Amino acid sequence: MRIRLTMLVFTLLAAPPPMAVGQAARDLDCGMHVKTAQSAIDKVTEDMKGMERMPKDQLGYINKLLNDAKKLSETAHQICDKPRNDFERARAIAQAEAARGSAEAADILHGHFMRAMPGMKGMTSASDKSGTDMPGMKK
Repeated sequence: MRIRLTMLVFTLLAAPPPMAVGQAARDLDCGMHVKTAQSAIDKVTEDMKGMERMPKDQLGYINKLLNDAKKLSETAHQICDKPRNDFERARAIAQAEAARGSAEAADILHGHFMRAMPGMKGMTSASDKSGTDMPGMKK
């Protein structure tokens, strides 16, 4: 009897409270991270429309970062759709955040190249909130 009571107490103390389980699920919400990454990718993709005048090497650098972001986002999306455990949710978050980082790097590089173009002096990219935005770039 004493052993059973001890086992019951141990089991109750070892089990996480229901609130902790709910918090863990919110902490590992990979879907939110995947959506944020996709929004960053969509923004840069939209900003790049009509940039055919940009030198091919510069365009290639931006597209490389953007393609990296798309691949990472796709991987994150696939993992997040059917995660088998919390580790996979965390892995999907890591992939999504890497995708967002690559998209933001592409946006920064795009803004850098645009400011260096003749006739674009004093303009800032949409990611730089310190001044005026370049025409056609989304916020």
